[in-house]
Amino acid sequence: MDLIVETDLGRDPDDFFALLYLVAAGVRIRAITLSPGDKDQVAVARFLCRELGLDIPIGSAGPEREKSSVGSVHVDLLKKYQWPSRLPTDGLGQDVLRETMARYPEAEWFIIGPLQNVGGYLAGDAPRLPRRATMQGGFVGYHLHAPSVRLEKFEGRESVATFNLNGDVKSAQRFLAHDIPRRFVGKNVCHTMVYDRDILRRHREHPPRSRAMELFLEAMAMYLARSLEKMFHDPTAAVCLLHPEVGTWLEGELFREKGGWGTRPGGRDAMLVELQREAVWNHIFTGT
Repeated sequence: MDLIVETDLGRDPDDFFALLYLVAAGVRIRAITLSPGDKDQVAVARFLCRELGLDIPIGSAGPEREKSSVGSVHVDLLKKYQWPSRLPTDGLGQDVLRETMARYPEAEWFIIGPLQNVGGYLAGDAPRLPRRATMQGGFVGYHLHAPSVRLEKFEGRESVATFNLNGDVKSAQRFLAHDIPRRFVGKNVCHTMVYDRDILRRHREHPPRSRAMELFLEAMAMYLARSLEKMFHDPTAAVCLLHPEVGTWLEGELFREKGGWGTRPGGRDAMLVELQREAVWNHIFTGT
């Protein structure tokens, strides 16, 4: 699979772990586009590419930005490996998308951040559309499907705020307006997937078969040395990208109201409503 990843890498570390999993599983990542695209985010992306042997373009929604947005375990990793903390991008993300889609017309999109670069690209003339897009975002209320694991905070809710869709609402609406086959991995399910020290112990029972899995375990051990657990939104979406059979999907349509996003049944998109959790963990443990 040829894949282009739209991400806010460098902020919440689940983007980092999702990328490591995808490379371990053999996905051909052809480009990374960053939102908002600060130079410290570019540094994290280039570190990841160096460690994993990826020679790919890295685009930015804001290549001239001088702000900083990187934190958490990313800072520890860059210091440990004596890697620069700020590096330049290869250009505007929408241009990187355009060039990469021209080179790999069958590429899919994996969206795990605000859609700034995607939105800019789709605003252009006759953009080439991806074969499919999988996005971590959205929400399906329990009134439409009652999953095996429910969270009290979502009881009675028909819509909730979701970061990736709200990060650039106009770009999100532009994305939804285009005829792209889409899958959404929303809060109703991905918030029930949590990587903790017990999961790390189980993960270590599977010897890493690649540099990607070595770095995954190293970074997760560093993260859990300071935190009890990590909610695993983006890696769960990454598994669903490669193995949609681990999920149950509802045909639906996203809608927005009062800053939140919900789902109406009967639309053209596939919305995740249930998950085979042990199957997801097995794919993450084995990098498959």
